[in-house]
Amino acid sequence: MDGPNVSQLCKMLDTIWAELPGQEVVYRWVESLRNSSRSYLWFDGKITLGPDTPMQKGDNRAISRSLSLESVIPSMLSYSSKKRYQAFLEDLHMCMICLSQSKGSNFIRLPCQHLFCVKCLGTLCRMHVKEGSVFQLVCPDTKCNASIPPYVLKRLLTEDEFERWDRLTLEKALDSMSDVVYCPRCVIGCLEDEDNNAQCPKCSFFFCSFCKEPCHPRRQCLTPEEKLQRRQASGRMSEREVAQEILNIKALYNDVRLCPKCRMAISKTAGCNKMVCGNCGQFFCFRCGKAIKGYDHFSECKLFAPRDISAWERQMEEQYGNHVRLSLRPVGGTIRCPKCRERNFKDDEKYIFCWACRANYCTMCRREVQDKRGHFGSPECVGLEDF
Repeated sequence: MDGPNVSQLCKMLDTIWAELPGQEVVYRWVESLRNSSRSYLWFDGKITLGPDTPMQKGDNRAISRSLSLESVIPSMLSYSSKKRYQAFLEDLHMCMICLSQSKGSNFIRLPCQHLFCVKCLGTLCRMHVKEGSVFQLVCPDTKCNASIPPYVLKRLLTEDEFERWDRLTLEKALDSMSDVVYCPRCVIGCLEDEDNNAQCPKCSFFFCSFCKEPCHPRRQCLTPEEKLQRRQASGRMSEREVAQEILNIKALYNDVRLCPKCRMAISKTAGCNKMVCGNCGQFFCFRCGKAIKGYDHFSECKLFAPRDISAWERQMEEQYGNHVRLSLRPVGGTIRCPKCRERNFKDDEKYIFCWACRANYCTMCRREVQDKRGHFGSPECVGLEDF
């Protein structure tokens, strides 16, 4: 088909494009070319094919020869992607973190197609990098757990922050590998062999991966108590120091467990026995040390330790007693905490410790107090002259 006829078909396709603004037109184009092109050009049943010669004038899109799909489809997809991105930059979007609206140029769209403003996502990423929780750098959407890719982090973080993220990611990846241990001398990652020994590639120190002492084939590792007794025998520690250190070690063993996945030491201060490793994210039972997923494991294992239950019961009894005493106290003899709004006894004229949220606050200016004397000695508090 010669150039002028192809140019007429281009006009026909432009008409369809104008009739469907903002809608998909490729299917309509294909159907029109297949069923209506001959009638549009007023062909009577015969098509005269001429030589493929470039036109001096006419539509530059009119190409009178066929092109392979391998070259056309990527070009169409690339053009569509550019146009979608231009529309994204110009449209208004709402950030699901701060709920503010702004143009797409102030947003970042993650590969999971969730989008957030640059300020909120940048603050989130910098916080996790600062705190070292780099494995929690995931999409903030509550129903999504897709990781934030490095090219997005590079845009949001400074050069120093990005280097810290890269270093921490490598360290935590090594920590999560069960066959990687660190040299006790130069703190270099080493591969552990089947006999639980490792050799440092930097200083060539050959050590036991359990006790971090020089390799001792066919001998058990020294217990902490035996190590302390050796240090005492050598004169480096007194008997009192050894006894105190043994008590500290026993207390540590009672409050610390090793993650079943990465062997990171984790302590529990309160709450139930379902724990999560801050290094690799593995859930496990603090009582028996087994890796778990949900709460089904606790049908056979105890969810709460007896001491935790007793502490919770004491706390509930204390709160109930406070509620009873508050109900019997005249309203004028109580004051509400500015933080949690619970009523407290006004025993001290200016200083109250909230029984509910454990906050200290001033009854004169209704502010939370960290340093009692420093607060009442400042010009911001109205009750400083009588303190």
